[in-house]
Amino acid sequence: MKLHFIKANPTENMTVFIVDPIPRSMYMEVAKKVMDYSSIHAEQVGFIEKTSCENSEACVRLHMMGGEFCANATRALAAVLVQRGHCKIQRKEGEFIVPLEVSGSDEIIYCTVKPNNNINSFISTAKIPLHRHIKDFSVNYKDGIRNGTLVEFPGIVHLVIDSEGIDSKEEFFINVKDQLKNLAYEALGIMFYNEAESYIEPLVYVKSTESLIWERGCGSGTAALGITLSHRLKEGIDMIVKQPGGHLDICTQWNENKISDIYLKGIVDIPAEGIIYI
Repeated sequence: MKLHFIKANPTENMTVFIVDPIPRSMYMEVAKKVMDYSSIHAEQVGFIEKTSCENSEACVRLHMMGGEFCANATRALAAVLVQRGHCKIQRKEGEFIVPLEVSGSDEIIYCTVKPNNNINSFISTAKIPLHRHIKDFSVNYKDGIRNGTLVEFPGIVHLVIDSEGIDSKEEFFINVKDQLKNLAYEALGIMFYNEAESYIEPLVYVKSTESLIWERGCGSGTAALGITLSHRLKEGIDMIVKQPGGHLDICTQWNENKISDIYLKGIVDIPAEGIIYI
């Protein structure tokens, strides 16, 4: 099978979009092959679909490989559509407004995209869905208890935890996964957070593909950190979060004792497109 693809780089969270329509029943098989080191190699795969109805405001629908919501893939696809001049994109004061349908979200996601320093580089901001729940969460680790914050988005759950003293992070993940075995989710991320450096290491598991990946950048995980800090401080925040592949800007707005809006911003490069043989 021959498929057309676009490879995007949102903060080195390398993402491949499959452009050609294929049955959703094939998404897992195709994603595993695309992500393999012997193929295009990526951290995640998204499939570009038609919108849910003909008169939808959205340009297209993005369906991630596990049906999860991915903030970085959403930002990246918005940049791709701007580069290609999609007909539903609006231009306002030098910026492009890109509406998208995205798996894991019941609402249209609006992205704002600006050209960066060359024809395949953009600054893309997504207004992402509000979290469903936030709660304190304790993890049994070795001979003690580690306390963190569990943030649940549609389709993906993140644990934000202080990285200090966790010497075996994948063993820690196994403990977390076991404790959350009765929780329904498509993807589970652990954000190992170094507060002094404003730095996270994202470890993300996608259930349907059984993939566990040290991501170079994680958009929804960055948002989970912003939500955690907003709830701790009881105010909105605007901060840069460093991660292995670069940095992302997270901004939350706090109104009536709760978060009202969440914005995620960062650079998206588009390094490649072509044909993959499956």
